[in-house]
Amino acid sequence: MGGPSKGGKGKKPEVSDHLLTVRRRLHDALSLGMSGLLKSVSNVMSFYSLCHVRVSDRKVLRWQSKDADTQAHALKTMAAFLDCVSMSLLQHPLIQDPILDTVVALGGILQSDNMRILNLAVGVTQKLVIILGNTIHQYPIIDITVSMSHLLSSSQFSLAISSAAVLNRIITSLGHTRGKVLEEVWNTLDKADSIGNVVSALQNYVAGTQPIEYFLAMACLLESILRKWPLSRYPVWSNTKLMTSLQHHCADSEASVVIGALKLFSALALCGHGALKILEIKEFLFLLVENMGNSHPVGVRIEALKLCQYLSRSEDTCYLLTDSYSEPLVQGIIGSMSGWKSSCSKKVPTNQLPLVLESCRAALLTRWAGKHHSFFWKHEIDRVLLDVLLGDFIVIQQAKVALSSDELVAIIYDNSADTRPFVWDILGNLAVHCEESFISKTSGALCYLDFLISCACSVARVLMQKGYGSLSSYMNELEPVSRAVVLMVFSPCKYIASQARYHLSETLRPFGYASLEYVLASLKLNAVGDISLVSDSLHTITNLISLACYSTLPKYHLIIANRDGITSLSSIIKICLNSNLHITRSSNAFHLQNRYCGRECCWSNVEDLEGEEVILFYSLLALSQLIRSSNIACKNHKVALGEFGSCHVCENCNAYDLIRGLQCILSHSFGSGTKWYAACILSFSGFYGSPSKLGQRMAKAIDENELADTNLKLSSGQSLLVHAPIILARCPFLLSKSILKNAEDNECVDQTGKHHHGKLRHEIQISDRVDNGSLLKLLEYVYTGLIQVDDNLTKPLKVLAKCCSLESLYDMLSRKLPKWGARFPSYNLSEALKTTGDQFSDIILEAKPMEGIAWNCSTCQSSTPHLHTHKIILSISCDYLRALFHSGMHDSYSKIIKVPVGWKALTKLVRWFYSGDLPNLNPDCLWNHLDPELQLEELKSYVELCSLAQFWCLEEVEEESFKALVPCISSLRVPSIELIRFAASLNQHKIVDAVVAGVASLYPKLREGGELEDLEEELVDLLRLQYVRYSQQSDT
Repeated sequence: MGGPSKGGKGKKPEVSDHLLTVRRRLHDALSLGMSGLLKSVSNVMSFYSLCHVRVSDRKVLRWQSKDADTQAHALKTMAAFLDCVSMSLLQHPLIQDPILDTVVALGGILQSDNMRILNLAVGVTQKLVIILGNTIHQYPIIDITVSMSHLLSSSQFSLAISSAAVLNRIITSLGHTRGKVLEEVWNTLDKADSIGNVVSALQNYVAGTQPIEYFLAMACLLESILRKWPLSRYPVWSNTKLMTSLQHHCADSEASVVIGALKLFSALALCGHGALKILEIKEFLFLLVENMGNSHPVGVRIEALKLCQYLSRSEDTCYLLTDSYSEPLVQGIIGSMSGWKSSCSKKVPTNQLPLVLESCRAALLTRWAGKHHSFFWKHEIDRVLLDVLLGDFIVIQQAKVALSSDELVAIIYDNSADTRPFVWDILGNLAVHCEESFISKTSGALCYLDFLISCACSVARVLMQKGYGSLSSYMNELEPVSRAVVLMVFSPCKYIASQARYHLSETLRPFGYASLEYVLASLKLNAVGDISLVSDSLHTITNLISLACYSTLPKYHLIIANRDGITSLSSIIKICLNSNLHITRSSNAFHLQNRYCGRECCWSNVEDLEGEEVILFYSLLALSQLIRSSNIACKNHKVALGEFGSCHVCENCNAYDLIRGLQCILSHSFGSGTKWYAACILSFSGFYGSPSKLGQRMAKAIDENELADTNLKLSSGQSLLVHAPIILARCPFLLSKSILKNAEDNECVDQTGKHHHGKLRHEIQISDRVDNGSLLKLLEYVYTGLIQVDDNLTKPLKVLAKCCSLESLYDMLSRKLPKWGARFPSYNLSEALKTTGDQFSDIILEAKPMEGIAWNCSTCQSSTPHLHTHKIILSISCDYLRALFHSGMHDSYSKIIKVPVGWKALTKLVRWFYSGDLPNLNPDCLWNHLDPELQLEELKSYVELCSLAQFWCLEEVEEESFKALVPCISSLRVPSIELIRFAASLNQHKIVDAVVAGVASLYPKLREGGELEDLEEELVDLLRLQYVRYSQQSDT
């Protein structure tokens, strides 16, 4: 009765007498074939040190016997031992040692050439890896991994299948392991050419002559490798034969084969370049859409929907996905989302829930704008969402009973909770991308869209109330539903926005002020630093979204102002900027986490409008609605030459910090949404546009009459000298044929009466209906990208901006809310480099000749690589060229400048002149697999730029070139010596030091390979010194 409990907490599991007997037999069997048998080790070795670890004075453990009978006997005793061992016994001291011995012995036995032994050994290994589970990284499994990799190419299908299964189990058991463990396993697989063996098996697979299990085992293994190691993806998606073979398998009659192929495509799409490669195969996209249809098994449809999610990861890939098969794709998603209704169930059946969930996830491609939105509405996405949310909506319709807000919420919560966050996201996405004139297909009491809006507002209200006492169970859904309400309120569609405001106001009526008090009090704690923005980011985000909802309702503005709501927002904005806080929505929205199983690579621009600063974004969003009723706008700040000036009037008040913060946002690399709302708020202080380095430089061109080539004749008789390349790039309407009076070779006199240096090629008569002050301000915007406008000039300037098709300026002057997903306008003059800009070109930049390559130009007959450019743009950014053009010397009249760099460097340089940015090198999959000589050529172009920048006094070009070059140095191998030599020849010692430091660890190999023989002694000494430092750091 009172005996000890067998399952006492913390008590080690007991080892039975039978297991002890089997353990002894195993020891005896292994001792026949192993040297230096490890008998008593209390701690299990880490596998990555297996070949270098000695225990006391014993030899390194190795299986030595090649006798088949000895091996077979050992394998049988291993199998008997493993049959008695469970995972719970792995940490028992009496079990640890024989498990370790078994791992080491198998590593040796698996090198046998005897097929009978190999089959036995693989079977035992399968048992072993299953038992080890996620502890497998603690054991020396490298030899096993190598042997299994070699067996993948076995002509005996059963052996190859089992080997693939073992490897797959090893890889998946690594879980979220990082660092050296993962690197060791990858290096082993890579050296054993595991991917090559699997790819060969898959691309040569022939249905009917080879077992399906063979294809599935290989596909499953390759999928696991692709998901775990980004470096494995390029050799697969760049293999045209394999990609074609997988495409054909997606049309197979066997569902398991189709599923295996689709999973492989999904794993490849973890790489952004891989996704683009898949999207190039139009025939495959047709098969993908077809596999979503209800004629296919549920498993196939689910995998097709998952792949759709991967391929719509970014705006660019979503466009490619929906470009050709937009409506069929939408039909496939909606069909999967609504097919459960054929079962006559009143809610989504449990067995249909996985399919509905994946279709909801796939429908999140609605976060990107595109023609697919119209097809979602065409196929009644609003009705489908209601069915998922409420069950069969027709039953509710037929009841013809008006539901209260609480009754509606009760019905919603009686259905699946898993789908609700996705329904809210889809609804918000659809609303924010609607056209202004959109009207729902249904109307009146049965309007599906109106019902959805009411549902969202009701659930948001309930969760806001419950959020007072619980910060965990309700926050997860409060974020997506309140965000959906915000997106609907800010929808460009007048109907959706008005309905959302109405329902929001109605649902908040009973308790709105109490909830707002709570939100404001919580945000004030964030603002004063009592609660960190980071540690409680989800709660902060939901509070900011809630405040954004309230900010759209004017009746709450007074209480927000009285409770220091605007001050709190300003302080939070300041904290975000000072702490360089980067928090994405996906890191806080739980339903968006772990959507993609595996490590992503080579993707960019995947975040929504909130970008990587979601707290900052919603603070600005709320403030943009409250600024109208606040007194924090300042009219005393000034803009000069495209830059914000300081303001002494508001220097000691809240407005000063806020405005400086908003200016900081516009001047730095924040997301488009964040910049849009910062610009919107600044417009209330009379600022329009965004500062940029290039715009600030071009501001100096306003008074540069020497290089002006166009005369704007005003109705007053005055003339304005301007520069056609800048006008063409920024406001081409001013040069349009409708108002252009050709005056080729017509000499002009400027307003001062002085004769112009050159011959103006164009003269434009400005209509007398154009306000002169507005035109001057418009030209200032064109040249600088940033202006300050007095209230009395806003209206005529807005009219002129609209006439000149300057949409960004017009929208800012109108204080229109930014279109969701719209990219913030950047200052760029690259349009002047296109063919239409050649007619205004007055200088040619010529690169060094390219050996063996013919050069053709559509504008001139020169056979040397060159670009037609414009003196005004070059001289404003380069003091050297400005001095050259104005020197009056012979070179100042030359039409050609020979630039001492190659073509690649010249194109990068010109891009900087016209856009303000140098192209960056991205050490991604494409770069890592680029031919070494091509890598070297690319890096050499940046070295040339650094050298030229020093001569031309372009400090920014030199700095950006160095920054672009350094991250890619580590990927070089043999060509690194040539790069050192090349940089040294141009006296680029900073680059030499960087390359030497990057390859210092390779010094012994380079020396032994004779690659340092032709290198200058000084550089060899530098490399040797860096290697010594590297070795010393490694030892410590």
